[in-house]
Formats: sequence, C-alpha cells, structure tokens
Amino acid sequence: MSEPSKELIQRAQIGDAQALSELVQSQQHYVYSIAMSVLKNPDDAADITQEAFIRLFRSLNQYHGESRFTTWLYRLVVNLCRDELRRRGRQVSVLHTDDSAEEALDPLSLVADTDRWVDPAQSLDASELRDQVRQALDELEEHYRLVLTLYYFEEMKYIDIAEVLDIPLNTVKSHIRRGKERLAEILQSNEREQEEHPPVQGQHAVRTEQPARPLSNVSPLRLFARLGGSAV
Repeated sequence: MSEPSKELIQRAQIGDAQALSELVQSQQHYVYSIAMSVLKNPDDAADITQEAFIRLFRSLNQYHGESRFTTWLYRLVVNLCRDELRRRGRQVSVLHTDDSAEEALDPLSLVADTDRWVDPAQSLDASELRDQVRQALDELEEHYRLVLTLYYFEEMKYIDIAEVLDIPLNTVKSHIRRGKERLAEILQSNEREQEEHPPVQGQHAVRTEQPARPLSNVSPLRLFARLGGSAV
C-alpha cells in the first residue's frame, strides 16, 4: 500500500492536475483490487474505481489529515461497493464478534507480496501460489475476502481496516483468523480436486473467472473530463 505524501495531497487539493494524476496512478491498483474483492466483476470494479476517483476529486478539500489518506480513500471505495451491492439487492456481511484470537495457520503470509516470499523451493513458484490464493479468495465469503484482501494484499494494519470498514478491531482480528482457516480449507480442497482430476498433459487448468479490465482505462484525463474540465 502506497501512502501519498502530504505535499502531493496539498497540491492536489489546490487543483494541481499533475498531482491529481499522480494520485490516480499511485492508488488505482489498490482501489481496483478492493473493488474486485467485493464485486468480483472486472467491469463493475473498473466502473467503481473511476467513480471513486471522481468522488475523491470532488471531496478532496474535505480531507484534513484526521486519518491516513489511504484509509479515507479506501473507506470511500468500500462504501461505493456496498451501495452497488445494495442496488443489486445484496449486502456485504460484516459479522460483529469479540473473538480476537489469531491462528498461526497462515496460507497468505508467504504470497501477499513477492518481497515476503522466503523460499520458493519450499512449495510452488511464488507467482503460481499467488494465483492459487487469489483464486481461492474468490470462493470466500465476502466479509472474509474483503478483510484478507486489505490485510495481505493492501498491507493495511488492523486498526486501519477497522476504520475503513467501520467495524470493531476485534471483528477485524476474528475475520482474519477465520478467513485464513476457510482459505486453507479451500486451498486444500482445490489441491485434492487437482490430484483427483489432473489436467490433460500439456494443458493447464482453465480458470473460469473473467479477465480483469486493464487499469489504463481509468485515466486522469477521462476523469477530469467527467468533472467538466475542473479537477476539484
């Protein structure tokens, strides 16, 4: 997770187009990843990403540094995703619990970031394992998937996740613990499935998910145009 500098934010707040462009470029991957973790649809996630930056530009002067900028932005993204799910007649389930114990079992800890990969020879190639974990995440319940995405792939702290999702800190810890347990079950189930039904030699297992829409579609110039030529 990349936290923009105070100087960059201040420049963006006074309408500096270059600063606004840098904000988009530094944050669009994270925003899109969060939207995908909730909506599980590349086109919808790209639309929410664009809408999030439009909302960001319009409300940028309301940010006064009370929290981390990324926390403020990601809360906006999550709320937009929830609005979209409500529009479809669904909700992101966030269960409140006081269970704060954490398990040592952690199938994500080695793959959340390539810099954290210690010994690829221990198991699969890092990129292949990351791909398997991403695929398993898609099968998780929404509230677990979102919390794990924020914690591992966006590298957010517990307290920041609690603020973004507007849930108690103990709920974040509990969801991470239980989400890891569920993820391990899914990974083990998928591994057994591959062993029982291996792909034909020379072929690779086909993933059924939709390809992600290129993030280059979310360009600063298009966003500025949507705002009528005014950045803020």
